[in-house]
Amino acid sequence: MDKSMEKIDSVKFLIYLLVFILITLFMVLFLIVPTIKDYRSSMGVYKTVLVQKLSVESLLKEKKKELLDLRTENKRVIASFMHTFTTKNFIAYAGTFFNAVSLVEVEKKGYKDEFREYQLRVSSQLKSPTKFYDFLEGLNRYENIVQADFPIHMESNSSIIKSSFTIKVYDLNATR
Repeated sequence: MDKSMEKIDSVKFLIYLLVFILITLFMVLFLIVPTIKDYRSSMGVYKTVLVQKLSVESLLKEKKKELLDLRTENKRVIASFMHTFTTKNFIAYAGTFFNAVSLVEVEKKGYKDEFREYQLRVSSQLKSPTKFYDFLEGLNRYENIVQADFPIHMESNSSIIKSSFTIKVYDLNATR
């Protein structure tokens, strides 16, 4: 028979067992429980941030779609802003409507740091006022963004109408 169990003191064994249980309980209460509390609060913050992230992502998707829609709707206007304005091209274009055209630069200024605005004085000669109105209508299809400003002065001689007016040309103010 095995007598090794007889040598074990049961009181010492219970004391060691009690000390082991107390140390284990102490470790659980002071090390693991606060970690669980931190984990729960971290999970709450994570879920809140996840909801915010998902809402921001959906808003971003909506804005991207809106941007793409605006780009397709305003493709011509965007291309007009990207096109560099030259007086030579404008005089050639205006020459299709007028007999004689001259441009004088009045002012050049920045517009909200995104655009440059050229203000030009146009003097022209034409034979009929309908050509002038055709020119104004044709500015909508011109390769740049051009705005004709009032007042428009027109003086008529016997066969030629002299006109002078101011136009504003808007150009993208980006470093190219």
